[in-house]
Amino acid sequence: MTENRNSVIVNRLPSLTWNRLGVNRAYVDLDSLPAVSDEAVFTSANTEQVSTETKATPEATAWADGFTQGIRREAYIAAKSAIYQAQAFATGLGGDYTELIGKLVPETTVFTLEENQKPEKPVILSWDFGKGARAAAQQIIYAKKGSEATFLLNYLSDRDAAGHCAFETKVILEEGAHVRLMKVNLLGSGFVVLDDSAAVLGENAVFDFVQMELGGAKTYTGCYADQCGDHSIFTVNTGYMVNRDHLMDINYVAAQRGKNTDSKIYVKGSLRDEAFKVFRGTIDFRKGSKGSVGDEQEDVLIFDPGVVNKTVPVILTEEEEVDGRHGATIGNLSEDIMFYLGTRGIAKEDAEMLMTRGRLLSVAHMIPDTETVDKISDFIEEAFGDHE
Repeated sequence: MTENRNSVIVNRLPSLTWNRLGVNRAYVDLDSLPAVSDEAVFTSANTEQVSTETKATPEATAWADGFTQGIRREAYIAAKSAIYQAQAFATGLGGDYTELIGKLVPETTVFTLEENQKPEKPVILSWDFGKGARAAAQQIIYAKKGSEATFLLNYLSDRDAAGHCAFETKVILEEGAHVRLMKVNLLGSGFVVLDDSAAVLGENAVFDFVQMELGGAKTYTGCYADQCGDHSIFTVNTGYMVNRDHLMDINYVAAQRGKNTDSKIYVKGSLRDEAFKVFRGTIDFRKGSKGSVGDEQEDVLIFDPGVVNKTVPVILTEEEEVDGRHGATIGNLSEDIMFYLGTRGIAKEDAEMLMTRGRLLSVAHMIPDTETVDKISDFIEEAFGDHE
């Protein structure tokens, strides 16, 4: 996709590479969004467990930015691009997208966990787009010292629905706080999905990010974690499935600033037909992150020769005493496996579905809501059934 006057740049790679590879950034053509007039139906559950308020989006943005004071943003070192970090509160999709959210969303919902508060049930936010609709929303989760909670965001629609959505979630974790943020995309085959996430972690804070990206025609998603506090932990577990001629564009960044921080980025995916996918995963050890460790791994299963897969694992460092690892496993089902399954009466299509379902459900089972997990399982089976 080429840039035009009504496009937004998202998912900039922190350390630029050759432009000819087409992975430095992505462009979202706003003129190409499906034309829909209805708003998605929003429902929630268990929100009474936390304090909830709405703020005007400019006020909410300025308030959240206040928690980033003192963070040293990028300089032109290690081949980095400083422009994309014009944001005070850095996000995966980037500053241009946050600016767009500011125009689309007049009010932001702020969820607050008081000190040492630990709700037992997950806070569930769901948007049902039905036969085709749109939605835009921003949430801020403020977890005070020692608090712990799970937030689950579901995006649902009919199988062949067309629409568009734009979401952004920011998480602020004080000392010892633990937030699990889970996002599930089960949207129809005509959707354009933009979903951004970000977190700022204090000392001993833990941020677990779980993402299931299964629906949509074009999906752009990302998460940026600023691990400011010593001993903070950021973990990503993502499962994705891309079929037909659909697009998936992902950008994860772990900016490790504190001492003895830990980041893990684990991604599992399945690509079929003429799917196109870009995954950017960056572990960035900043000056002062002595003793920190980071690991990122992607496991991609490719079923058809028309697939385009681009995987960009990156490790950057300004610190000497750190340990960073990355890797990718990319391949298809071996002839031996297919032969074995065939001897057990399992057809090729069923074998591909079983392999995809197994690896994706290993991520889905991290979600503490059986209804959502069942919907994910059904969605995978129906996606393969569409080809029969």
